[in-house]
Amino acid sequence: MLTTNILNDINSSYINEISTDLKPLISKDITNDIINGINNKTYPITIILLKDNKLIGFYQIVNHDNDNTSYTPWLANVFIKEEYRHQGYGRFLINTIPTYMDKLNIKTLYLHTRHQNLYEKFGWNLLEPLDLSDGIKRNIYILKLN
Repeated sequence: MLTTNILNDINSSYINEISTDLKPLISKDITNDIINGINNKTYPITIILLKDNKLIGFYQIVNHDNDNTSYTPWLANVFIKEEYRHQGYGRFLINTIPTYMDKLNIKTLYLHTRHQNLYEKFGWNLLEPLDLSDGIKRNIYILKLN
């Protein structure tokens, strides 16, 4: 059975698992960031996808995502464990974003990605290009709740 939840237990083993999964991708240990978010009821907010209590994937809502803008908050670190990719879990997880935006009273959410034409399938709209001076072409997308 698939379930999603807001990660809100600072003693959860999922925190270390998430940090381990992300460290090679973002070159940073986010364990303390997640714990501080839970303790202070602020960003980052981590949404986890579980199958029979096993972590399949997650995403975070963060104040800023290595951006150089005044936009906030951001969708970040959308991740599905490698052994579960190409099985529809990513689509399932992304489809939960509006529900959690509503629960968290977030009316507008931003993301930046180099994946062209992916997030449009989920209702995101292209806002503008994002230049982080690393030569990687990215765009900023926006999702608004009605």
